[in-house]
Amino acid sequence: MRWVSSAAAGPDLGSVLEKVGAAVIEGLAGARPHAAWVFLGPAHAAGAEVVRDRLRSALPGAALIGCTAGGVIGGGREFEQPDALAVVAAHLPGVTLTTFHLEQSGLPDADAGPSAWQALLRVPAGSQPAFVVLADPYSIPADALAAGLDFAWPGSVTVGGLASGAQAQGEQVLFCDDRIHRAGAVGLALSGDVTVAPAVAQGCRPIGPVLRITSGEGTLLRELDSLPALEVVQRVLESLEPRDREQVRGSAVFLGFETDPFAAEEGAWLVRNILGRERDGGGLFVGETVRRGRRVRLHVRDRVSSAEDLERTLAGTADGPGAGCAGALLFSCLGRGMHLYGVPDHDSRAFHARFRDVPLGGCFCSGEIGPVGGSTHLHGFTSSFGLFRPRGD
Repeated sequence: MRWVSSAAAGPDLGSVLEKVGAAVIEGLAGARPHAAWVFLGPAHAAGAEVVRDRLRSALPGAALIGCTAGGVIGGGREFEQPDALAVVAAHLPGVTLTTFHLEQSGLPDADAGPSAWQALLRVPAGSQPAFVVLADPYSIPADALAAGLDFAWPGSVTVGGLASGAQAQGEQVLFCDDRIHRAGAVGLALSGDVTVAPAVAQGCRPIGPVLRITSGEGTLLRELDSLPALEVVQRVLESLEPRDREQVRGSAVFLGFETDPFAAEEGAWLVRNILGRERDGGGLFVGETVRRGRRVRLHVRDRVSSAEDLERTLAGTADGPGAGCAGALLFSCLGRGMHLYGVPDHDSRAFHARFRDVPLGGCFCSGEIGPVGGSTHLHGFTSSFGLFRPRGD
């Protein structure tokens, strides 16, 4: 297994393509490219056909997917600008690769069984696949797509993100082999001699006590510990330690939902937005379906907590399922990068501090896809990594 990534930026698409393409070919060192990912800044979207044709010529036979992105990642750099291009290519012996393009109208309905998904994607039930998915945020529900993949292939790993850089439906570009699409989602299923270790850094840390939902419906959280939710949140914030109180003062507060209610100890939290307060009551609207009895905890996000969470996530992956990986993809929120940290290449540098010689590529997204607590979710303000290695290692 051999991976390579490269990225560059500039107003002349031909020059950028030549630079990135030459670096990818050199990095492959004669190895046959089986898979490739391309991430194209919106300033060069009009040249999507040129990009496709050049890559299909330079990487013949490779399964190709990609999308437009407001920023790209590759070659150890993060280019947060609209005229950038990144390409990741991989030599994957013993790996079966299946590309697919999906439209919302073609997704199986809620009553369909796993076989409907398996037939749609042409991926057998017992193939133990991993998925990389890139979706247009304006035309397909990525959360429903991720849930469908979990349903049809239990135990599979899905990583990816939402295309970014466009302002309206029909402006995004999605690459899928020889085809270019303006809506839906594209993906790549990998099975055989490959395993993918996910690492999802949600950029938050918990604060205050663990609470229990005692009343609510839909996305309206009415009560926590049998008291109005808004009142409980205000009390928790007022009782915080000085460091936490200082961070909350200049940051947004989120709600983490317990992902494993049967865990003996506190496990992973699925972080969701607090969207607003109930007009005539003490409830709160949140970005997750409320279930009575589920435990929750407040979370805070700023550059300090985000950096600490990223370090913890990468350290745990490097010492565990990500050890020995040959290459990695990163799907990071547009709200991270320079906007959050004030310095360039932050998440890439953190990754390479743990995985020094592992090629990393990807893009900045309008939403990130990755598993938390054993289920795949659509996230915000997250960095979602997929680390690839041979299954036999």
